[in-house]
Amino acid sequence: MTAHARARRRTLTIVAAAATAVTATALAATGPAMAEPVAPTAAVGSACPAAFPPAELVRATTTTPGTAVEGLTVSAGTEADTVAGEFVGTIEDGIAPGVDMLVFKMRGSRITDSAGNVDRGIWAGMSGTPLYAPDGRLVGAVAYGQSWSPSEYAGVTPAADLYRSGSYSSAAASVRITSKVADSMRATGASKAAGSLRRLPTPITIPAGVPSSKAAAIAKKAKLKNVTFRNGGASSRTGTKAIPVSAGSNIAASYAYGSFPLAGVGTTTAVCGSTVYAFGHPMDWLGKTRMSLHGADAVYVERDQIEGSFKIANLGAPIGTFTQDRLTAIVGTLGKAPTGPTVRTTNRFENRSRYSATTVMSQDWLSTVGATQSSYDGWTVTDGTFGGEARAYRSIKVRRANGQILTYTRSDVYADKYDITAGAANQFAGDIDSILSNDYEDVTIVDAAQTTTISEGYKAYRISRVDAKQFGQWTKVTDEGLMARRGGFLRLRVTLARERGSIGPAKKIVNLKVAVPRRKFKRPIGILNVSGGTSRGYEDDEYYEEYAEDEYSTASDASSLPGLLKAMTRAERGNEVTALLSMGVGRRAVDKMHRRATATIVTGQLMVPVMQYGKPPKKR
Repeated sequence: MTAHARARRRTLTIVAAAATAVTATALAATGPAMAEPVAPTAAVGSACPAAFPPAELVRATTTTPGTAVEGLTVSAGTEADTVAGEFVGTIEDGIAPGVDMLVFKMRGSRITDSAGNVDRGIWAGMSGTPLYAPDGRLVGAVAYGQSWSPSEYAGVTPAADLYRSGSYSSAAASVRITSKVADSMRATGASKAAGSLRRLPTPITIPAGVPSSKAAAIAKKAKLKNVTFRNGGASSRTGTKAIPVSAGSNIAASYAYGSFPLAGVGTTTAVCGSTVYAFGHPMDWLGKTRMSLHGADAVYVERDQIEGSFKIANLGAPIGTFTQDRLTAIVGTLGKAPTGPTVRTTNRFENRSRYSATTVMSQDWLSTVGATQSSYDGWTVTDGTFGGEARAYRSIKVRRANGQILTYTRSDVYADKYDITAGAANQFAGDIDSILSNDYEDVTIVDAAQTTTISEGYKAYRISRVDAKQFGQWTKVTDEGLMARRGGFLRLRVTLARERGSIGPAKKIVNLKVAVPRRKFKRPIGILNVSGGTSRGYEDDEYYEEYAEDEYSTASDASSLPGLLKAMTRAERGNEVTALLSMGVGRRAVDKMHRRATATIVTGQLMVPVMQYGKPPKKR
């Protein structure tokens, strides 16, 4: 198996719009009412509030309250609510070596209710919520919550470390609470004092109508650790209206925007001129990165007793670019939206049609967007899960290192007994990955498009019998093999039987005629392979297929990128029957092939030895 024939799978976060930002429709607090946070004091040469030194924080005890902080976050709409907190203690090196984690007991904005009881707790979407000292200096950003839920205790990234936004040797996905901090938590009324603080997750959101089994398949394929998959957590497209961002506002970072955004939604920590700090933890911890920056409109905060409460939001239009994805923050710049290749898919079924287009920031996300966008639109237009047939045409434009643009095109036919939306979408992704991971040169995909026409009714056949004309008579092909005269033709009659559950005639006949090499080989025994165009069925536990050399059998003969694209274009299609006669070895090997198209897909294959004999007929 060659490297270019294997799919390159990028196990990144697939995040759609609904995740880490918060606001509250009501202030919930115990004790006196909270005033609005003091206007931040700007650091020299910056519009950002100065960082508050953690050493000046006072821990809470049974007799003395901890340092009070106030902050801003959004739980509904776009207007920020005020939250309040009390310093509990510091977990030394809790985020990473050299980066402490500050622990605060929080209240307000759906964290607690009007009686001061825990409501949603610290929820996904609060990541980046700025907390201010009484003098307006920035203490840090909420970024971690209890490993059980709901809880009002938050782990906070210190402001100085957030401003540095540096990378460190290891990131904390979960931090054990120390005994000192546990004592302070008990002093402030924590019901549980043992456990850990985990990075607030960025949920991967899929449309509410998509079955959870599909979400589980995506999760398994992606192998994601710090994200969760949820149905109906956000809009499935990017809005056209620009939503401004400011300290405490909703904010989203996206690897793709348009019809199918891949975005994590959190909270803005600070806006310094055109520079934006958010999340208080990484998105995917890639270091230098390129993601579109969006404002967002929160719908509400959902309670989840198992995985933690989370915010549901809609994305606005892109208003800038995130360029840093660091341990303590993601950092971007307001201004022109980033551009990238476009993935365009059209799905048709009966009189319904859906067109989608998504701009993708990274080549690594192209296959994910292609497969998922096409699948979702297929489910939308079919409005059901059923067996059927799909005919697809795809076009992928590739830029070489020298700037030359090559275009790969291919049409194919797919059938599935249970869910017809999968096959064409899967192979679209596989083709993208095969091109990007080719053996010959680095390339960039600038545009990828696929049109899929779906029809109901499963139609499929398998090879049940092959007959060959031997010395003037039709003979059933068996393991004993065949005789073939040098320079002549091997005539075949392939019987196709209808697959179980398929519709159509019980049997079909396909006639093939394979040329036999004229050359005399030292070892005159070859192999005849009679095969259907597809033997690949959709697997429920796979989101899209791994592509191997046998997907495009002629691809292994390519010696350049243009050759590979040509081989992929000409490769066997799902509705074809192929007879391939291979004789000789090494450089003297010769392949002869004949292929016929049928009306439906064909599966199965038969391989038998072929003995070359006699003298070739004289050339006319």
